[in-house]
Amino acid sequence: MCTFFSGFQIFSFTLSSMSQDQKQELIIEAAIKRFAHFGVNKTTMNEIAADLSISKALLYYYFPDNRSLFAAVLKHISQLSAYSTNEGLKKETDPIKAVSFFLEKRTEFIIRYYNIVEFLRSFKPGNIPKELESLFSHIRKQELDRITAIIEKGKQQNIFKIENTGKTAELYYDFLEGFRSSFFLRQPTIFPEKKQFQAILKKEKEFSEIFFRGLAR
Repeated sequence: MCTFFSGFQIFSFTLSSMSQDQKQELIIEAAIKRFAHFGVNKTTMNEIAADLSISKALLYYYFPDNRSLFAAVLKHISQLSAYSTNEGLKKETDPIKAVSFFLEKRTEFIIRYYNIVEFLRSFKPGNIPKELESLFSHIRKQELDRITAIIEKGKQQNIFKIENTGKTAELYYDFLEGFRSSFFLRQPTIFPEKKQFQAILKKEKEFSEIFFRGLAR
């Protein structure tokens, strides 16, 4: 019997009655709670096993180390965010409003999972573990695909006057990544507050207004 605490609710279940996929999902959910609250570096596999009232050996059976569990967590939360963002973008026909929605969902994700995303900074370029390298590439491609689709929609509606939507999307995406890093380098605090992310979002929207209005010329 395993007891899992989630907020003020307590769930009891028998692990033996669950499939391997269900067990993995349960472990990932427990890790998300720990990682999001305490950070990845400050969370041990022992703590996650204790949260689930399972043996450390069982936890290591599914995830051999903290890094492999982190990769599974990052993939899981990215998929959830991708679904929510993609569904919203399908409903928005105005490309300018679609960009604003994309930025809002992106900021919402970073605020909610900052302690998880922050762990990515511990990896230097060229020193990314194999289990994360392909995942990073996949997440970047997803974001680029969303931006490209927004620009392509504007092009089809004769709103944007451009030839290469892919290169335009990459230029815009590179700005977002570079601007966020530059912003935090100038901040005196190590751990950003919600208002700082909102300040970034405001500037991203201001830049986007100029950038995408410029594509309409």
